[in-house]
Amino acid sequence: MQNRRNFLKLGAGAALGGLTASFPAAAASSCGKEIKWDETHDVVIIGSGFAGLSAAHNAKKQDLGSVLVLEKMQVIGGNSAINGGWFAIPRNPIQLAQGINDDSPEELVKDQMISGRGMASRPHLMRIAEHALESFEQCVANGVTFREGFNMQVGGHNKARAVRTTYGTGGEITQNYYETCVKQGVDFRKQAYVEDFIMDGTTIVGVKVRFNYQFPNAKSGQVKFIKANKGVVIATGGFAQNMTLRNLFDPSIDPTYDCTNAKGATGEVTMTAMSHGALSVHMNMIQSGHWGSPDEGGFGWSNALLSITWHEGMVVSVLDGKRFMDERRDRKYCSERISANRYPDNSPAYPIAFFNYNDHPDDDRVTRAVRDKMAWIMNSVEEMAERFNIDPKALQENIDLHNKHVAERHDPLFGRKMDTARNLEAPFVVSRIWPKVHYCMGGLKTDTEGRVLASKDLGVMKNLYAIGEATGGTHGETRLSSCACLEGLAMGIVVSKTIKADA
Repeated sequence: MQNRRNFLKLGAGAALGGLTASFPAAAASSCGKEIKWDETHDVVIIGSGFAGLSAAHNAKKQDLGSVLVLEKMQVIGGNSAINGGWFAIPRNPIQLAQGINDDSPEELVKDQMISGRGMASRPHLMRIAEHALESFEQCVANGVTFREGFNMQVGGHNKARAVRTTYGTGGEITQNYYETCVKQGVDFRKQAYVEDFIMDGTTIVGVKVRFNYQFPNAKSGQVKFIKANKGVVIATGGFAQNMTLRNLFDPSIDPTYDCTNAKGATGEVTMTAMSHGALSVHMNMIQSGHWGSPDEGGFGWSNALLSITWHEGMVVSVLDGKRFMDERRDRKYCSERISANRYPDNSPAYPIAFFNYNDHPDDDRVTRAVRDKMAWIMNSVEEMAERFNIDPKALQENIDLHNKHVAERHDPLFGRKMDTARNLEAPFVVSRIWPKVHYCMGGLKTDTEGRVLASKDLGVMKNLYAIGEATGGTHGETRLSSCACLEGLAMGIVVSKTIKADA
């Protein structure tokens, strides 16, 4: 008798069609209407990045029945496909082969709690970390390959625990998971925009979808109603490309910042869930990646190139030729210090980052960056100083000071860990840097098993789940590098078990 009580609520989801969204003046309204279902599936997953693909794959492994994945854009993968392919895994086989035997999920979470600056959720982070190795092994089973012998200590981590895909892209993970899901019988629909949820009281029973949707036109496509027998999983990522939401939640975001996200990261489904009573947290916590380059748009190659600089090279201000930060700290710290470099008119004074070319002449991170002109090979300190209008004497003095600290294995200026720092000498690989808006720490509040909580009573909203960047309150003020892939894949495993238990 479920259809008798179904109501279609027209809330924020209907109003937030795209980047030029407007917000409803009043709370969500409802109109009595019998829903004629066009299709029925056991599990409906919204989003096809790491989280959505893992949830789909593991839903099939848990024998949850028919699984439908809805992706509003024309391609599978979302932000995950353009991710840099970094994956934090305590006690991964490469780490163990390197002789690092004292890592653990607890050690990873300890680093994440520090990065979260008192605002992170230890229970949520532990739930994710406990599934790190299983997520890695599942990647390998699905055909994902990782760089041989590559395991690195990245910003904010106290140990080397980050592996990386062979070609340095998250697309290697999303493509392999997609192919596996297709073999399992998962149904994928692209250009499918979820306009609203169908609720029976506080229980979600289905979704209203526009098929053949043309981004960002919220009125395009043909409407269908999809019934979900066992649950709807929100795996839509963040909203960093939605300028309306960004400015609403954090008007302090620097207008000089570009954004690394795919164009579809606009957050409509999160807002739709909120209009139906889902609790949101930390929506103003929007992270910037300190590894951006003003010489390329979007995610680009700078993330990969600077993974060398942070360890081996140095960053200096073009204003005085001096270092101004610990290059190996987390994103929030580094972004704030980089963006403090300003000319008197407050325009960006893009700092430069560099390392030894002869240490990496054939590295694809170098060849790609130089090819695409977001980095340059410079044969002397004088050439570098002239190119970026820096006092050559000051620049040389600070390189000499860096080399002294390398020899001493101690950085008295900023406390940088110097174990991987190199003595710098020309020729150099040089790039300019500037932060880019990258990740939303805020989103829907869930329990540790992925169930969405209601704002009215903090209870569970039946059959509604959220995982990955669409959730909030997990990472606190900033997320550590290499943990997005981990969270999405791990919570896909967790939520599939949750749905099975609930069903």
